[in-house]
Amino acid sequence: MSRAPKGNGTVVKKGKKFLAKFPIGRLENPATGRCDTKYESQTFATKSEAQRWLNKMIAAKQNGQLAVGGKQTFRSYADQILLNGVLKVSPRTADGYYRNLRKHVYPVFGRKNLTEIEPSELDLFFSELRKTKAAPTVNAVRTAISAVFKNAMRQRKVTYNPVAHTSKAKRDPFEPTQVRVPWSEEEIREVLRAVEDKPFEAFFKLDISTGLRRGELLGLRWQDVDFENETASIEQTIHRESRTYPDGTSSSQVVIAPPKTASSRRVVRLSPPVLDALRRHKLAQDVNRAMAGDKWIDSGLVFTNSIGGPEDESNLYRRYLKFLEKHEIRRIRIHDMRHTFATVLISNDGGNLPGVSRGLGHSSLSITMDIYGKTAQVEDQAFCRMSEIVFPEYGQVFPKKVPPPQKPTSISPWFLHSS
Repeated sequence: MSRAPKGNGTVVKKGKKFLAKFPIGRLENPATGRCDTKYESQTFATKSEAQRWLNKMIAAKQNGQLAVGGKQTFRSYADQILLNGVLKVSPRTADGYYRNLRKHVYPVFGRKNLTEIEPSELDLFFSELRKTKAAPTVNAVRTAISAVFKNAMRQRKVTYNPVAHTSKAKRDPFEPTQVRVPWSEEEIREVLRAVEDKPFEAFFKLDISTGLRRGELLGLRWQDVDFENETASIEQTIHRESRTYPDGTSSSQVVIAPPKTASSRRVVRLSPPVLDALRRHKLAQDVNRAMAGDKWIDSGLVFTNSIGGPEDESNLYRRYLKFLEKHEIRRIRIHDMRHTFATVLISNDGGNLPGVSRGLGHSSLSITMDIYGKTAQVEDQAFCRMSEIVFPEYGQVFPKKVPPPQKPTSISPWFLHSS
């Protein structure tokens, strides 16, 4: 009788049942300092069932799907690293991962062992999720799962990341997105007429003319504004951050943080109309300070609430929508004013692309091109310029601009967008 190959496990009869035992690796024993063999075992009603399980374990070992870290469910491990700050990401990112996992992943994979989750299962899961969710949502869920497995690999809980063997979700060309068509030059002039001498004047003029992110605007301090040299330094950002704790409770608070990336720390040029609007805004803020008296919070911020503290993003967004509706201005998100800044500049001259990229605080020119290449119609500029060179007798040829939509479009809440 031939013996089974070493390392392929054994099946032993235990009473009326059969115990299958399979070696998954060697792990150091802290008590003895020696490396002991770690086993997975399971009891079955029949010998054939036990052998099928062994065959499955053999295949998993050959595919590198077994690790010696012991059994642990996906949910228990994810909770462990996300709720206790083990994963080396910002608290805001960790909370976003946790919320996506709890809502979409735990009901499907929460009780499965880490080592039992396979790429084919994940691909099917992402495919089903895509039927009801947008591609960015599916990819955000995919990123959260991958982050958990990457950390599990680092801790030798698993030997590979199954998410790496799945495909990203792709957006259908005709699928609606949160992004709205940026304001045209005509619409910008309409907005600027509406905000003249209004409380929102400095906010609109500064955002449209610089393309700052919302958090960068809210984090701007008076000390960062250089009226003499007509510049503003982007040194910090403000956002509301939610956090979930191990006991299940959660809280949120306003957080002051460094800019999004190293390239986001930059100096932007301010035009005279923007500087004048900021001066008027500062005078109005001084009046509010006097009225608030002892209640005033001396935050030093340019844009504050009624008592000088950081402006809340949701309150700002509500007032912003109300202003647009009152003045019958086509609604776009606050972040789309950043898109307006880039699109108008690049549409007028594709040569502005490098400057726009640095002004927006992008880490590379390719990011700017990927985001704004289509909306700015830079390819039209290239075709028209070639036409001018080849057919000079026709003179200058300008690309036709795509008109903005005539009817207001629905918009998504600010907290569904990430820049």
